[in-house]
Amino acid sequence: MSINCLELIPDHVDIETMRGVDHMKKTIVSVGLVLAVLATSAFGAGQKYTCRETGKTMDKCCCEMKDGKFYCKLTKKTYDQCCCDMK
Repeated sequence: MSINCLELIPDHVDIETMRGVDHMKKTIVSVGLVLAVLATSAFGAGQKYTCRETGKTMDKCCCEMKDGKFYCKLTKKTYDQCCCDMK
């Protein structure tokens, strides 16, 4: 005796309604992700970096990794730790 998988679904369950619910869930998740990305980018836009060596405020960190150390593009020196503070 073989059983069709549709026979396992109770009679009172409407498959078309279930598909609509799945679409609604996907839409809600998509909107949530878009809002999360927008909130993150808006929050990140307000962050500034200040170089402790020069006191200059920038939109992004002035350091880059060079030979395992932090190289400050403003002072042209290497440091064991990044010379920037996030504000």
